[in-house]
Amino acid sequence: MQQQVPAAAAQRRAPESLGRPQEKRLRRSSSWWSSPAGTFLLQGFSIVAFLLAWNLFATIPRAVPIPTPGDTLQAALSLDPAKFFRDCLLSFYRVGLGFVIAALMGIPLGIIIGFWMPAKALLFPAVEILRPIPPIAWIPLAILFFPKIEWMIVFLTFYGAFFPIVYNTIAGISEIPKAYIRAARSLGAGPWTLFWEVMVPAMLPSIFTGLYIAIGIAWLMVVAGEMMAVTGGIGALTWQAYQTSHYPLIFVGMAAIGVLGYASSQLVRSVARRVIRWEVS
Repeated sequence: MQQQVPAAAAQRRAPESLGRPQEKRLRRSSSWWSSPAGTFLLQGFSIVAFLLAWNLFATIPRAVPIPTPGDTLQAALSLDPAKFFRDCLLSFYRVGLGFVIAALMGIPLGIIIGFWMPAKALLFPAVEILRPIPPIAWIPLAILFFPKIEWMIVFLTFYGAFFPIVYNTIAGISEIPKAYIRAARSLGAGPWTLFWEVMVPAMLPSIFTGLYIAIGIAWLMVVAGEMMAVTGGIGALTWQAYQTSHYPLIFVGMAAIGVLGYASSQLVRSVARRVIRWEVS
């Protein structure tokens, strides 16, 4: 019996020891792909694959030819750099202003609705009625309401970003674990400490999800507003290119919108990494 015990223990340990090298290899390979170098390589591969697919699709004969990546690059190089930079900066400013106003109004409103039942009964029905209305449907009324076109465009970006922020703030409050609140109260936490030290950190991931969605919608709306107003910006540049049938320039505008939107989303994600380090990898 004394000789069988070590043998049995060795048999039990054998499968574990045999599986460890393979587990380590898988862990090393997965960690490499998640490293900065691996992430950069994957992103570069996706961009190259997209450009190749775009070039292949553009070679298919059709009544209206689609510009190739080379045609788009030539159109971009033919632009006045100073004017193009001003258009990008103007669109970025409009998105940023509408987004910041939406965040400053949407987060407090979501907190009030989420925590205070009378406010939810009073305000939530109006929010629910306004939410399904597409922001583009507000363009005719916005032109009447706002004497300046600039205000109209900022309003559209604000309206598009507002509701994702409000709803994700409310969702973040509803998902706060009750055990956290009970534990904090049992340790003597007061209302102010409970709110800032327990509730706010718990709802922040959902709030940043709303901000991440909102910044993308804000870019959709600024382009729509600029196309209607034609007062500068990337949307106006794209619309003018369409009116003159300058198709490569249309693709330049689309690419600029995509790059600026991506940069804005990465900016929000970067802030989230610093604020909620325990959630965002």
